[in-house]
Amino acid sequence: MKRDLSYLWVLVWFVIIGSVALLVTGCNPKPTIEPGDKVVKCVIDSMSMEGPRSTIESNYHYYYYTDCGERVITNRNDVYKIGDTVTYVYKKVK
Repeated sequence: MKRDLSYLWVLVWFVIIGSVALLVTGCNPKPTIEPGDKVVKCVIDSMSMEGPRSTIESNYHYYYYTDCGERVITNRNDVYKIGDTVTYVYKKVK
C-alpha cells in the first residue's frame, strides 16, 4: 500500500511541475511596433461571400477587400464591416 502511494505522489509532482511550466511558457510578451517596422492602414471597400467548398465543410467564408489590394478571409460575418480600417504591421527583418 505504501509503495502505491509513492507512485501517486510522483505522478502528482510531475503534473504540478508540468502545469507550472505550461503557465510560465504560455505568457509571451505582446507584440509592439518597433522603429523600422512598416505600418500600413487600409480601408475595407468591398466584401464577398463564398459557400461551403465541400459537403464536409458547412461554414461560409467571407472575403473582405481593402483599398490597398489586401484580402482578409474570415468564417464570421460580424468581424468587419465596409469602411472599417485594418492596420498591417510589416516587421523589419533582423
